[in-house]
Amino acid sequence: MSAFSPSLSLEKALVSPVEILEYEALSTRQALWEELLGQAREQAQGPSHVQPLFPLLMPEGFVAAEGPLELAHCLNVELSKEEPLEVVLKVDERRERWSDIPREEWRGLSERELAHCLALSLLAQWQMKGEVHVQKVPRSPYAAAYIEGSLRLNPAFVSLAAASLESAP
Repeated sequence: MSAFSPSLSLEKALVSPVEILEYEALSTRQALWEELLGQAREQAQGPSHVQPLFPLLMPEGFVAAEGPLELAHCLNVELSKEEPLEVVLKVDERRERWSDIPREEWRGLSERELAHCLALSLLAQWQMKGEVHVQKVPRSPYAAAYIEGSLRLNPAFVSLAAASLESAP
């Protein structure tokens, strides 16, 4: 982890209302994004007693997976539709809806579009195929979890990913 110390811990950011991230400085949100990716890499390398940031339910039980690797590539593929998809996303909004309002600071993407991109990126990296139901699960202790054909995304994870886009060229 860098010498920068954010005013909000990653754990608190995940379980708090996503709106709390709106009040944090861009540098804090970017530091939390980097911390999330770093912790997920560490967790995926070996067993831990800590709640995984990216738990996957496998036949042998829950395993910790890495987070998204190439968000920019995912955006390019998503926006251009160049590559064939091996995953069909079905958005489940019975409880929580993703916002369709484009945000200038998110390169004009809406929360729904960014969540869709993150879902595709994670599922491709984890080599999941077929139909996957995507749910918005606020205030959960994980960033994203894959359980029996369902990908549960924490909106704080989506917001932190957006912070990584705000300063990208």
